[in-house]
Amino acid sequence: MTDRYDNKPALADIFAQILREKPDSHTIRTLLTSFPTLYDLLQATEEDFRALPRIGVVKARKIMAALASARTLCTEISRPHVVRSAKEIYDFLKADMIYLPQEHFVVVGLDKRNRILFWKIVSVGSLDAAIVTPRQTFLPLLKHSQVEKAIFVHNHPSGDPTPSREDITISNTLKKVGEIIGVEVLDSIVCGMNSYCSLAEQGFM
Repeated sequence: MTDRYDNKPALADIFAQILREKPDSHTIRTLLTSFPTLYDLLQATEEDFRALPRIGVVKARKIMAALASARTLCTEISRPHVVRSAKEIYDFLKADMIYLPQEHFVVVGLDKRNRILFWKIVSVGSLDAAIVTPRQTFLPLLKHSQVEKAIFVHNHPSGDPTPSREDITISNTLKKVGEIIGVEVLDSIVCGMNSYCSLAEQGFM
């Protein structure tokens, strides 16, 4: 998680416009020094920004809004029209998932042509585990009449996408449940910081 900003001058210009400061101002320099990695920046709270000199409530909220917009834009830009690989799902959701401090379990609903209909967080766990049940996982899928397939995705806050025994066991249990209720489970993907693991591609499902 040492993803240093590749282009600090450009980022300084962006924050300068948001905060109405000069790019080389003390406020901008302090901001980029206090949050030296993208991970740190996206993990920061409004209170963290307000703790910095010359950043009050208004400027802190402007920063938070800009980060939220950037994350949403990245997600929409990477949204695949038709899902053909696990990498496409990883690229689609990584902006929302890889910086989360807790494990989140997401269900992605697809139609018969593998087009994404929706995605939804169904469980939020601890620093290293999320409690997942078949009921909470399949309920949002069953509410959409066009859903015929599903892909499950969860993050590892450690940044390491290596699946645990529990990941493999839960994924196969959910796949069997899907077979019973008529929803084809295509894959279960673990999101890491810079890579992912597809249980289907690795032969775990």
